[in-house]
Amino acid sequence: MVDQQLYTLLAQSMWFIIGFVGQVVVAAVGSPIILSVGIPAIITYYIISKLYSRAGRNFQRMESISKSPIVSLYSETITGAGLSTIRAFKLEDIWRDKFYRLNDIQSSCAVLFMEGKLWGTVYGSIASAILMGSVVIFGWYYMNPAALSVSIMSAFTFAHLGTQIVQYVVEFQSRMTSFGRIRFYSSQIPQEKSRSDQNPINAKKNWPSKGRLQYKNVSFRYRSGLPYVLKDVNFKFKGGEKIGVCGRTGAGKSSLLFPLFRLVELDPKLQPTMIDVNTGLPIESDPNEEPNKGEILIDGKDISKIDLSKVRRSIAIIPQDPTLFTGTLRYNLDIRGKYQNDNGRLWEVLGMVEMRDVVASLPLGLDTQVAEGGSNFSAGQRQLICFGRAILNNCRIVVMDEATASVDVETDAKIQRTIREQFVDQTVFVIAHRLNTIMNSDRIMVMDDGRVAEIGKPKKLLKNQNSVFNKLIRSLQH
Repeated sequence: MVDQQLYTLLAQSMWFIIGFVGQVVVAAVGSPIILSVGIPAIITYYIISKLYSRAGRNFQRMESISKSPIVSLYSETITGAGLSTIRAFKLEDIWRDKFYRLNDIQSSCAVLFMEGKLWGTVYGSIASAILMGSVVIFGWYYMNPAALSVSIMSAFTFAHLGTQIVQYVVEFQSRMTSFGRIRFYSSQIPQEKSRSDQNPINAKKNWPSKGRLQYKNVSFRYRSGLPYVLKDVNFKFKGGEKIGVCGRTGAGKSSLLFPLFRLVELDPKLQPTMIDVNTGLPIESDPNEEPNKGEILIDGKDISKIDLSKVRRSIAIIPQDPTLFTGTLRYNLDIRGKYQNDNGRLWEVLGMVEMRDVVASLPLGLDTQVAEGGSNFSAGQRQLICFGRAILNNCRIVVMDEATASVDVETDAKIQRTIREQFVDQTVFVIAHRLNTIMNSDRIMVMDDGRVAEIGKPKKLLKNQNSVFNKLIRSLQH
């Protein structure tokens, strides 16, 4: 959209400028004396465009920034369970008032933007009227009728083109604000560093081969000024273990994944500078604040010293809200294109997650186009497709973040079968919403207030009347 608008505005501006220059040449050749009026007019048009362009860019920026919260609110409302949640908690009036408030702000900015453009048009028209009047008065005394008629026609075209140039150049400069924001998001936001410069590790192609996972004294906060969400977390799991993680809301279960995928760096030297996306200015951190700390080891290697893309490719994640990308079903299963010439493997995996019959019933099969957000599949089907993707990637560590929280009982049963049958050798790290889904785990880790409260075998923890896990089970039964 932006590139089309900028191209159109630039082309039209150039066309008017060329026409404007042509009229100046014609007028100068036919009646050189007209330049005594034309040159001041050119200067006037230039001043008008400069005066407005400074304010116009700010008006456009304000209008664009004020539109973003409305789009976000709209998206939050209509996607997922947003509308159902609003209605369930009787928040319709609050949500409506929030929309009205954001809409009023955006409307005010839009009015300022449009009024600013009208200001340029009005003053451009006034300058054109003065130019026409000056030519008539000047020609009445100093030109013959033939030269005057030519000068009036030239001045009319001259004035029209001058006004158009002011409008289009100013509009082009205003729309460049959108280009500036695109450039800011694509090139000026600090990126994560690939790995630590201190003793970097070149992991082998088959790393990790075992799937051993260890957290050593891990403490981190999401950003400066916030409290620690994980506090001195320590645990060590063997390769191939099935680990269930549970705890009350806000205990720090999902927070365990942020340093694992290096969304938050434990090494302060790797942490990128936080940027305020509205102002583009860096967010200052408190120098007296204790930094993030700790290590995460996979197969005995510190992941902060391994290439970031290698780390993330080595861990499969199945989130609570399954993510499907716009494209074919084949692409969503095999994003890297490893099996583009092996349909048999793709159908085999679909059979493993009990989606073969569903996909086979579609007219285009594997080439079925996935709608935005996967809306042409149910939530359970999207989750099973994500499981198929994880099986194809064959990662040694598979993370599930409350993957069965929003699916029905039947789909939950399919997922549990898939875990038992297809992830036999993988280390499976399950963050649980339903505690019954982790009762068959090798070990259970209970989180409480950002700390590891206890780790043990499910039956042993359940038999211990004083264990946190036992108390958690009992609290859910009442």
